Amino acid sequence: MAKTLEGVFVSAIFEKVDVFNWQDPVSGQTKPIRSLKVLLAHGDGCVTRESITLPNGVEAPRLNVGEKYALPVTVSLNKKRQTLTYTLRTDFPPMPAPAIE
Repeated sequence: MAKTLEGVFVSAIFEKVDVFNWQDPVSGQTKPIRSLKVLLAHGDGCVTRESITLPNGVEAPRLNVGEKYALPVTVSLNKKRQTLTYTLRTDFPPMPAPAIE
């Protein structure tokens, strides 16, 4: 059965796959946090670099640097920093961003 697109998609320019080795302050163990770095354009002309975290055990999708993609994400609010955080969803693959004329 075909799926329909639902939820939040970030349409942005792909830059790179990044790995940050975070050290747990309690256990002292290092945990690699993998993410996609993208350039996200806003309606006011501002462009920000955003990180889209990859879930544990999920391989990074094969994307071409400099191309625009619609990336399916979940969004949550970091209440302490008052910022949005994005996590890549695994039920839909990233796709080329749609062209709107």
